[in-house]
Amino acid sequence: MILAMSTSNICILISITVYLIFVVLIGFKYSKESNSVDEYYLGGRKLGPLVTAMSAEASDMSSWLLMGL
Repeated sequence: MILAMSTSNICILISITVYLIFVVLIGFKYSKESNSVDEYYLGGRKLGPLVTAMSAEASDMSSWLLMGL
């Protein structure tokens, strides 16, 4: 059985790959600037209330979508 990939499937795979590489590069860049693991994970405790609220809401929506509600 030969699996043929359409142009749209190839574009989707390329987009996901580029996105993942970009996210990993951002992680490496900011991990080098952090002095400790706690500082890296907590953003140096410099994140404002808006970023914190958006992160909490994204986590909440992700769990609801995972359950399919």
